[in-house]
Amino acid sequence: MKNKDNTNDKKNVGGVDRRDFLKLSSLTGASALLAGAGVLAAPGVAKADVGGVSKKTFSLFRKEHASIDDVHEIAADYKRMDQKNTIFSRGVWSPPIGEPEGLLKSFHAKWLGLVPNPMDGEPGFSPEAHALMVASWASESTGAPLSGGGVRNRGPFNNWELHANPTAPERHEFTSKSEAAQIVKRASRFLGADLVGIAPFDERWVYEKWFDFKDVIEGKAKEPLHEDAIFPFKPKSVISLAFEMDYDATMTPGYVMDAAAGREYSHMAEAGHKIATFLNHLGYRAIPCGNDTALSIPIAIQAGLGELSRMGTLISEKYGSRVRLAKIYTDLEMDFDKPITFGVWQFCKKCKKCADACPGQAISLDDEPSMEPKTGSISSHPGVRKWYHHNEKCFGVWEKNGATCGVCLAVCPYNKLDTWVHAVAKLAVGVPVGRDFARQMDDAFGYGEIKPQNVEDFWAKE
Repeated sequence: MKNKDNTNDKKNVGGVDRRDFLKLSSLTGASALLAGAGVLAAPGVAKADVGGVSKKTFSLFRKEHASIDDVHEIAADYKRMDQKNTIFSRGVWSPPIGEPEGLLKSFHAKWLGLVPNPMDGEPGFSPEAHALMVASWASESTGAPLSGGGVRNRGPFNNWELHANPTAPERHEFTSKSEAAQIVKRASRFLGADLVGIAPFDERWVYEKWFDFKDVIEGKAKEPLHEDAIFPFKPKSVISLAFEMDYDATMTPGYVMDAAAGREYSHMAEAGHKIATFLNHLGYRAIPCGNDTALSIPIAIQAGLGELSRMGTLISEKYGSRVRLAKIYTDLEMDFDKPITFGVWQFCKKCKKCADACPGQAISLDDEPSMEPKTGSISSHPGVRKWYHHNEKCFGVWEKNGATCGVCLAVCPYNKLDTWVHAVAKLAVGVPVGRDFARQMDDAFGYGEIKPQNVEDFWAKE
């Protein structure tokens, strides 16, 4: 619930109610931390809409970098990933994920309701929750079938033949690359994206080979299409798009948690189609992509949308881990955004909350990231210093639930609504002595708990 403007209330400290401030200060000697870090806002500093904490507190630790290579250590001999090795592509060829009795087949059968799900009847696994989940994916399923699983150029929304050919008789010339970027970002937000950044075309993140398995699943072919990655035109820019997942749905176990993801995959399919159409009508080529074609996270990092986390997802400044990503390749030249850091990497070293909560124990608990995966999974692509996942264990939870899992996103301290408690926590992550405190405060105030009560709360909300 949003608080009223209380910047002139003498009973408030920096916009924080004194009783709450004393509660907060009692945690791990927090008062010295908060004062030293600047939560007690100085006169003239803009106040947040929801608690009086400065809107700039989170950006105190924000830095821009020249390139992604200045943010992450990337091996000089880094080799591009073959899409065949992604966990979804393996569903048609690689045990234990693939046929004949693999996890993907069992997951899809439960997800579609073709076989009984042992989880049905548990909190979050009701018939109405299942219906909501399937409905949330409807636009993706119809407009860009299986784009969430990595299938490219399928359906009316992801039609490359349509979008690779401009509809305008003449190309509109922008006055500058800067103007082009500004116009495209504004149009992208208007057409449905929550966050937009522009990245350079970087072939390292494009799959070495593209793997299309939709025809196999639909019985139209015996073998998946596995071919060299070749674009229908030479891309010059990549538009990175992020879509905010609903907070309440993310915190609700079972099918509703899956619906939080599905709604955004539907949104990204629709928005990608609209943005590509916008560019086509200006005379430019553009192809929309979901989880297909290339790795979305490094592109989003290059586009300044956030940082890589321990759990392998992007954490954005505004929405934390609660985002889904898409991208659009285009031959329009634009100014590029810069990669940013704001304390996530250092925070993840200390926090480990996602790894502790992961029901499949698929997230690394190592203090330090590494250049090589220790899991032995071919779906963990080496060559970048990061925390590697055990992908098979993660997908095993999906198969058990008959729904995707987002527990790591839900419990992440960055995945919070914009309240003063969370603003302070965000500030604390940038202070070395505050990183343990930030997680402790998150736990002490009861955030990040996925409780059965959340199911009733979700459906009761107006």
